[in-house]
Amino acid sequence: MIQHPGHRQRPYPKTRLRLAAAMLAAMVLGGSLGGCQLAGVMAASQERYGSHTVEAEYTGLVGKSYAVVAWTDRSTQMEYPALTPSLMQRVDLVLAANSGASGHIEGDAVTDYLANTPQWVAWPRSRLADELGKEGVDRVVLIEVNEFRTNEPGNEYLWNGVAWATVSVIERGAEGSDAEAFRKEIRVTFPDATGYGPEEISKQGVASTLLKRLVDRVGWLFYEHDEPNALKY
Repeated sequence: MIQHPGHRQRPYPKTRLRLAAAMLAAMVLGGSLGGCQLAGVMAASQERYGSHTVEAEYTGLVGKSYAVVAWTDRSTQMEYPALTPSLMQRVDLVLAANSGASGHIEGDAVTDYLANTPQWVAWPRSRLADELGKEGVDRVVLIEVNEFRTNEPGNEYLWNGVAWATVSVIERGAEGSDAEAFRKEIRVTFPDATGYGPEEISKQGVASTLLKRLVDRVGWLFYEHDEPNALKY
């Protein structure tokens, strides 16, 4: 298990740069606009280019050790074999950097353990907290991918990507050890507009964007963060 001090990173520096540029433009225009008009321009710039702070929905990783476990059905796994390993690795890295946890099992190690222990799917979920690592972990962040697709079935000409997952947390040693301390449904889509097909975006590009959006939304559940106002997912 990797031990580490909790620390946070504030994302989206480009958003702040865009906001600063917009505010500067508003100041330049200030000479030709009245006070009310200028205030309106600045408010619109803030709304478009600014960001807002979102609180964590679950703070139980602070000062605790954790492991991220992801699972999906066999057909999805066959079509996207890298999906669950990538999801575990990337969410683990986000939480290690931002959640304030005291330690974690690396995503690669969890992937290897699950691959070598296929019977884990039949276990009570609380057993994972005891089995992962040499001494177990305090929390298991479980991501069950219910749906992951780049297009509607039978339509390979237009992209309509969806990633839908259930995120839950099992707390080791809690009463009713298999009871979920936290549960949240996450659903993201891509593209953000209709009419895009393989000539505009590759299937890999759609899948990669869906994965990134899913990782963002899962990770953000566990720490305070800034979200751009113009975010589309």
